[in-house]
Amino acid sequence: MQRIPVESSDIVSIGYQPADKLLEVEFQGGRVYQYRGVEPDIHLQFMRAESYGTFFFAHVNGKYRYQKVSTSVTKEVEGPLTLVNGTAADVQALEVACEQYAIDFETLDIPIDDIQSEDPEDIALKKAKQACKASNRPVVVSATVWNILALHGFPGAYMPQVSGWLTSDDFLRLMDSKNERAVSVTQIVAYTDGQRTKTFRQESRGIITKEAQGEGTSIERIVKINGQDKTLAERHQAGLTTWAETEDSVWNEFAKWLHMRRRFDQS
Repeated sequence: MQRIPVESSDIVSIGYQPADKLLEVEFQGGRVYQYRGVEPDIHLQFMRAESYGTFFFAHVNGKYRYQKVSTSVTKEVEGPLTLVNGTAADVQALEVACEQYAIDFETLDIPIDDIQSEDPEDIALKKAKQACKASNRPVVVSATVWNILALHGFPGAYMPQVSGWLTSDDFLRLMDSKNERAVSVTQIVAYTDGQRTKTFRQESRGIITKEAQGEGTSIERIVKINGQDKTLAERHQAGLTTWAETEDSVWNEFAKWLHMRRRFDQS
């Protein structure tokens, strides 16, 4: 039976045969089960569910006769580490972090679906899995959520789009009458090789400045992270890591983990 890959922490793919009312579900770890007597509308709702795992346990698990049909093995893809759709700041930060662990990486830009979620970890994981399937190589991606407190959390996960619409001056005008100028930033780095998946999280806090400084994206020109005397754009121009010093950066945490994992695999 042909199955359609889905983005879920529990479920890998879903297949369906309307004539037999037969639902087939592949779970993480390669386990495949078939469920009999499943009506087409249940399958349709399943495929449209916001959470495949939640829908399965609420509407399929324990409600139909089932049998285990196979255990497939998800293979680890081979090739160099690839940073997919990384920003200039991502490339710079990963390069600095990987240098001390002698890790080589490549960069690649490929089309990935625009993930609709308020959870940066969910966004990063889905992007990583899509990128790994499309490129057939181990990949690392990042996702960042910006919350401007005075604007009630705007723009959240949609900064890549909003930053293209609004200039630095537009942001500053939005902040004209605001006394609170704090911003919190959540950055997630996600890695997958088709078999192992790992995420790394970093929380940063900063302030929105009174004027734009440096060359970069509209938001980078008006944000200083707490404890830093330059905007994100100025730090990037100066060749400095953007969010934190190298040893504290989320990219360094990732590079250190990958280095240790590779040493373990070779032992």
